[in-house]
Amino acid sequence: MIGIGLLGLGTVGQGVVEILEERRDALKSLLKEDVSIKKILVRDIHKKRNIKVSEGILTDDFQDILDEEVDIVIEVTSDLEQSYRYIVEAMNKGKHIVTANKAIVSKYFEELNELSIKNGVGFLYEASVGGGIPVLKPLKEQIVLNDIDEVQGILNGTCNYILTNMFERDLDYDEVLRTAQELGYAEADPSADVQGHDTLRKLRILATLGLQGKITEEDILLEGIDNINAFDIAQIKRLDSTIKLIGEAKRRGDGFTAVVQPMIIKNDSYFASVNGAFNSVAFKGNNVGELKFYGSGAGKLPTANAILSDVIDIIMDSHRENSLGDDVLSNENHMIHGQYYLRISPVAGEGVPNILSEISEEILAQGEYISIKTKATGLYKIYDVLRELGLSKDEYFLARFFD
Repeated sequence: MIGIGLLGLGTVGQGVVEILEERRDALKSLLKEDVSIKKILVRDIHKKRNIKVSEGILTDDFQDILDEEVDIVIEVTSDLEQSYRYIVEAMNKGKHIVTANKAIVSKYFEELNELSIKNGVGFLYEASVGGGIPVLKPLKEQIVLNDIDEVQGILNGTCNYILTNMFERDLDYDEVLRTAQELGYAEADPSADVQGHDTLRKLRILATLGLQGKITEEDILLEGIDNINAFDIAQIKRLDSTIKLIGEAKRRGDGFTAVVQPMIIKNDSYFASVNGAFNSVAFKGNNVGELKFYGSGAGKLPTANAILSDVIDIIMDSHRENSLGDDVLSNENHMIHGQYYLRISPVAGEGVPNILSEISEEILAQGEYISIKTKATGLYKIYDVLRELGLSKDEYFLARFFD
């Protein structure tokens, strides 16, 4: 009997319970023993829930999770610090860990990896990056045979849903966001998604694994989509293009660049076809070439499926030890270079056209807003111009033309 301790019984936790029950016989046939949830940690054991569990399984005492009958702890909360402490304590008690919590993995990646090795336990987190997309396991396999030079992807379903609907339905940002919240695609406070922090955390995990050197959250430049509006959509449509929020990390010699930003993509390119709440991740190896992964980036059952795939790997001892690499990579974000779309509100002062002319290749519109397509230039140069104009982040929208 394999005993599971589940931290959290929200949407994803309920998905884990449902799949384990539905696939019980198939799992027993594969693993030659039962997999059973022994305890589920919740805040309120008396709360009414949409799922039934056996009497005595719910607990509000974490010590019950450390019971000797629990072999694997599945963490599916949205908490950061308390769940981090739970994971550390469980590892120190010899429990394997499976988590979907990208905030914990991103913030404590190296520490938790070292702790798992020290205690001889598994630490798997497939669901933390692509939801239901199996991408981390293939990436871990390929870094043995390849130098990974680039990882990139559409990593947040909320942002992709908003951008897709703005384009397809000609709606403004606020209207689509309200719909996304009503449908459960966006949180009541969507800032982690739309400002790009969720994508940044996922890129931190992918980049550290892929490039085999420590790339922290602070190493990644960040632009979100919360300032996009219907005017921007109209301008981008005129360019036979669409727009996606993409996280991207690239190796540059002994260094790297890493950025999360909106990117303008030609309609006939691959990422342009990734719509709605779907995600896609791609990485390039020097031997295997480019590999692309596509699927549901979130959702109860896809995420629970990824979690239980990790559980199976732990039981079958078929998972790879996390190889985070020890390359010391320098941050070369000052080398990020390309053509950009920039929209600002009209700024008083005769010097504005002259300031913009430093970076402008083409004026796309001038009236209620000023929008330009820049020359091929450095991202830091554009930031210098924005500072010279005295613009804060909420007073402009910036997107790179995807190359």
